[in-house]
Amino acid sequence: VACAQLLAVPTGPRGSPVSVVSWMKSDKKQPREAKASFEVVARGTVPPLRPAEAPAASPETAADDGFDGPASKRARIHDLPGWNLAAVTFEVFSDRFATLPAARKSVRRGEVRVSGEIRRGDYRPMPGEEIEIETRVSSGKPLNVSDLPEDLPRLEVAHEDAHFAVVVKPEGVNTVGDARGGWTAERMLPYFLAPTIGVEGALVRPRPVHRLDALTSGLLVVAKTRLAATSLSEAFASRRVTKRYRAVLCGTPAEPEIVEHDHDDDDDRAGVAASKVGVIDAPMEGKQCVSHWRVVRDAPDPSMRHGRLTLVDMWPKTGRTHQLRRHTAGALGCPILGDARYNPKHSPEDDVDGLFLRAVEVTLPPSATPWRFGDGNAADDGDRTKYLRVKVDDPAKFSARVPQA
Repeated sequence: VACAQLLAVPTGPRGSPVSVVSWMKSDKKQPREAKASFEVVARGTVPPLRPAEAPAASPETAADDGFDGPASKRARIHDLPGWNLAAVTFEVFSDRFATLPAARKSVRRGEVRVSGEIRRGDYRPMPGEEIEIETRVSSGKPLNVSDLPEDLPRLEVAHEDAHFAVVVKPEGVNTVGDARGGWTAERMLPYFLAPTIGVEGALVRPRPVHRLDALTSGLLVVAKTRLAATSLSEAFASRRVTKRYRAVLCGTPAEPEIVEHDHDDDDDRAGVAASKVGVIDAPMEGKQCVSHWRVVRDAPDPSMRHGRLTLVDMWPKTGRTHQLRRHTAGALGCPILGDARYNPKHSPEDDVDGLFLRAVEVTLPPSATPWRFGDGNAADDGDRTKYLRVKVDDPAKFSARVPQA
């Protein structure tokens, strides 16, 4: 068995976010990214077939012991019941692939070379042949921000390393591709993030591992390597990632019931008017849907349309479409300011400053970012000191509507 060798929102009058169509329909052609680089990261030798897998002699193979002609090719593909390319890849590089399906994916991606050539999944490697894993180790070069449309809102980078980044998505921008073929946060990432260089499994371009609604601004987690894409996606899918949102509600919600506070943000409580955390458990489309929330502070509505406005923290425990918007409007009876879809009392005057909902904090467990540790305890989510927290401030429009006392 061989050993592996590790060789700003577009604005209209008074800052309105409704003028996104101008840049969504931009005809400006996007420059192509520089070609990513690849390297051989592991080498080995195809081992002998086990006795049970050795092929029986056939007229074709017996007449061509040198395996040098068309008969040899047919024998490789059809006659041999033993090694297929995925199986031998899994056998030789068992330290790299935890399962056979993982090795099969590597073959499908064109990462496996046999005798110097990239082989398809139907290739039957012969004992003694050299087998290699060639993978991307550097992403494409960053693109020039000056090539973006001038009225396109810019991303901000809140955290970044070679494997992943957390960016601040402006409101009015879709996370991923939309039907109109316009600019999205995903398309904009190569313009703002540093390239990944010399890291096995580098993605050609970064990609988000979760989504934010187009009207919601705030923290968006994106992967820059295959390892990050896998570990972060699994953490989000298993609900091990904690996300905190800030929102301004129309009206005053009822006093919440107290629940156990498990959000590990005691340092954020300074200036919080009430620390009671309430629970909203209101299923959507027959599926469980849970959100936690607490009041930060409230103030009279200067416009007098909503009585009082309330600034709240919210933690979605599930990930349903428009979950926080629907929970605040339905269960609390206090829709989010600027939400034309779920606020029956919404008026055009509320559109001036957009939706008052922002993802302000994300907390990632150690198992979601294993590359950050070298002590063998990367997957121990019980150690709170190893959690990574990324936070951003509230938008200025929040404090303008709900000022601190």
